[in-house]
Amino acid sequence: MSWQADKTKQEPTSNQNEPLTQQLTQLNQTIAELRNYQGTQIQLQATAKTSLDQQFQTTLNNLDSSNASSQAQLKQTLQSAYAAFQKQTNLISQENLTALKQIQTEQAKNNQRLSQLSDQVNQTIQETMAQVADQMDQQLQTTKKRFSWYEIKNYLLAVIPTGILTGLIFWLLTKYFG
Repeated sequence: MSWQADKTKQEPTSNQNEPLTQQLTQLNQTIAELRNYQGTQIQLQATAKTSLDQQFQTTLNNLDSSNASSQAQLKQTLQSAYAAFQKQTNLISQENLTALKQIQTEQAKNNQRLSQLSDQVNQTIQETMAQVADQMDQQLQTTKKRFSWYEIKNYLLAVIPTGILTGLIFWLLTKYFG
């Protein structure tokens, strides 16, 4: 009878863990998406820097090979490219800082949520362990009572007939030999 009661008590615990597992899975997916976003932003910045570096190199090569009349034009192009590079670098840096702050905020939220989930899991485990300990204690008490009654009954069944038999033997001995 008690194993059926144990079975019904265990089912709600497993149902409580299912939402926690789903939440942990969703949290891991969110963290993975944030990391992918961060990687994409860094890759975009690297691509933009490479493109601007190539423009600089092309401009410098043209500057070396051109004559004096086009040097002024190339100098102006180089200055424009440098200004565009500075503007693009600052823009990308600001976007990355904003994205990193957002990622940091999300990670802090996720860490807090993970902490809460960990606390819930620990609490559930503690409650389950307490229930198991209580059930074990009840079973031990029941078994102890059964053994105590069993021992008393066996003792009485062994001692009383032996005492009566011993008394009868002594009475017979004293009556016929005494």
